Amino acid sequence: MKKILNMIQNNKGFTLIELLAVIVILAILMLVASTNIFNILDNARRGSFRTEFLTLLQSAQTTASMELMNGTLSQTQNTKCYVIGESPLSENFSNNGNYTGSVLVTLNADGSLSATGWMRSNYFTITSKTDSIGNNEGDIPASNDENNTSAITTCGGYIS
Repeated sequence: MKKILNMIQNNKGFTLIELLAVIVILAILMLVASTNIFNILDNARRGSFRTEFLTLLQSAQTTASMELMNGTLSQTQNTKCYVIGESPLSENFSNNGNYTGSVLVTLNADGSLSATGWMRSNYFTITSKTDSIGNNEGDIPASNDENNTSAITTCGGYIS
């Protein structure tokens, strides 16, 4: 019996202060890690959105090339507007992100095609290959490209 009482009295464990200190340290570590993870996720979303935009521009150029070869786009017509979700662009660009936007494809003097445009999702807006991606908290990011301004105003406009 004496042996059992000694065992009960000699129990070693953590005090309440030690447990609280460990919990506070873990909470601080989780806070620091979560902010880094949110930044990584945001950067990944922005990168994915930029890739979708570049795919949109390429799809518009492909559509214009096909129309040029089929004779539905004349060579005297030097620009053509394509709007996301409308035919014939919808055949080459699947709008899985529920984007809005438009592309202005220009037939250059040398016969090549160039595309400028804008695209907007629920979270981001992009207006040029080289511009930064803006959050949808205000107007679209300013574009340094004059042709792109025409893509915004002539091809479907900017939907706020």
